[in-house]
Amino acid sequence: METVKGKPIFEHHGYLYIVNKESGDKVIWCCHNYRHDQCRGRLHTINGQVVKTVGDHNHEPSNSSAEVIVARTTMSNAAKQKSDTTHNIVADGISKLSDHAISSLPDLRNIKRTV
Repeated sequence: METVKGKPIFEHHGYLYIVNKESGDKVIWCCHNYRHDQCRGRLHTINGQVVKTVGDHNHEPSNSSAEVIVARTTMSNAAKQKSDTTHNIVADGISKLSDHAISSLPDLRNIKRTV
């Protein structure tokens, strides 16, 4: 999974993390909600394996967030590779989501603008 800007996202126990620091094989990840909700959950990995968790999350885990990010990445990649209309790319991407993930989506105009 990747952010809109192409940075990696790591999922662990329903929480999403983005890269904070890298040093060789070790990566320190901070919670995806750090900037907006000031969540202090962090994770340390070495070669993709979790070695340490730090801090507590101030929110519940959400499996639908990962599903939405995967769909968004898929739609963005499809827009770069296909000559299909934006509407068709978004409709195809959304059709594969669960009902819970669809309910957590932003406005469709925003999704189409991003794609």
